[in-house]
Amino acid sequence: MGFKVDAYSDIGTKKSVNQDALLIKQAKAAGYGNICMGVLCDGMGGLSCGEVASSAFVNRMDTWFKTELPQLLLDRNITEPLKGTADISSTGHLLTKVEGQWKKVVTEMNDRLKVYGNENGIRLGTTVVAIIIVGEEYMTMNVGDSRAYRFNKKQLAQVSHDHSYVQQQLELGRMTEAEALASDKKSVLLQCIGASESVSPDFFTGKIENNMNFLLCSDGLWRKLVEKEIMGIAPQRNGIKKLTEMVMKRGETDNISGLIISI
Repeated sequence: MGFKVDAYSDIGTKKSVNQDALLIKQAKAAGYGNICMGVLCDGMGGLSCGEVASSAFVNRMDTWFKTELPQLLLDRNITEPLKGTADISSTGHLLTKVEGQWKKVVTEMNDRLKVYGNENGIRLGTTVVAIIIVGEEYMTMNVGDSRAYRFNKKQLAQVSHDHSYVQQQLELGRMTEAEALASDKKSVLLQCIGASESVSPDFFTGKIENNMNFLLCSDGLWRKLVEKEIMGIAPQRNGIKKLTEMVMKRGETDNISGLIISI
């Protein structure tokens, strides 16, 4: 199984710094075939040095992919199939271990960024949305309101959970979708890495299907798009750039970033 990838990030029309950061990594492992990881972070615009927080987390995940993932793949407790491709049990076992390590990375980076902020007299934080695809399965992780979507030509589903004030109010039935879109608190987060006392990322897993696409994006991209636009444009050549230009024309002023992994 191969992957087609695309990514784009834009500073936007009003910000002086792009506080978004993103990463796509691919590798091939005996017994598992091709592996792909995507990470996207949105440094908090209302805090100082959001770009430091987002780039620091992306760099930590890059290090994890290069040094810690190979150790998991070589773990003797994971039985390597003789056919050269991972079976469900071995892939599921691997993703369980990845989830445990990603939780530790989130806690580590939350603590490191808080220490950095205290030492420099600043506040900084970042969202994160990440995905790893191994064999016939995928797993996403998110903190904050950067999103992951899974889609094909017929349907789209969000495979992340917004940690935001408006999402909380929606779930409590205190706010409608229209009110959420118009709310002046739509950028208020309930947790982010570096600015929260503790962080609890959400994880979602699922099976890979033919012609499936995964989009990771900051709120600057998804806020002014509808599902059909994502489904129709994102998989195109330079699709993320096209969507970026579209939302900018609609008045989006935030940093705008996205990456797509197509199977």
